[in-house]
Amino acid sequence: MIREIKYGATNTYLIKGTKGTLLFDTGWAGTLQAFCQAMGEAQEKVQDITYILISHYHPDHMGIAQEIADMGPVICAADIQKEYLHSSDSIFAKDRKADFTPIKDEDVRFFNIEESRAFLKELGIDGAIYPTPGHSDDSISLMLDTGELFVGDLNPLYELELHRGTQIGTTWNELLSLHPRKIYYGHAPAADLIG
Repeated sequence: MIREIKYGATNTYLIKGTKGTLLFDTGWAGTLQAFCQAMGEAQEKVQDITYILISHYHPDHMGIAQEIADMGPVICAADIQKEYLHSSDSIFAKDRKADFTPIKDEDVRFFNIEESRAFLKELGIDGAIYPTPGHSDDSISLMLDTGELFVGDLNPLYELELHRGTQIGTTWNELLSLHPRKIYYGHAPAADLIG
C-alpha cells in the first residue's frame, strides 16, 4: 500500500510491505510538527515506520530525517549515497531559523544498491532501488514490481524532450525500460503512464 503524507512542499510517501513500512523522503527542517500532524490525520504512527529512505540528500528531502529517526525508525542509505549524508548541513547552519538535527552516521543502515531487492524484501516489499543521477549524483529511485516508481527530484517525464542527450535523459531511458505504470515525483503530482 502506498500513502502520500501531505504536510509541505516535498511529497513524502509511506510504502507499506507485509513486514514493515518505508518512508520515502522527508521535508525541510522545522516541519516535524506538521509531519506528525499529517501522520495523525492519516491515522498512521511514526513508530510504525521501519526505515526512512531519502531519494537524495538535498535540504528539502532530508531535513527532518534524523528527528523522525529519533522516534524509532532507522535511516537507510544506499552505499552510493554515503559521502552525501551531510551535504546539506552547511545550508542549515546558515539558516538560523532552521531547527535542524544532523544525521547520526553511526545509526544509519547502509545497503549495497545491487542488493536492494533483498533489503526491500526485509519489509515484505517487492522491488528494487536504482542509482538515478541527473538531478544530483546521489539520487536514487525506487521501483516496485507492481509498477510504481518513486523518483524524488528527477526532472518530470513531461520535460524529457528538454533533456535528450543529457544524464537526465539517459537516466529516464533506463527507468522507462523497467515499464513503470505510475510515477511518484518529489514535487509534482503523481502521473499514470499509458501503454
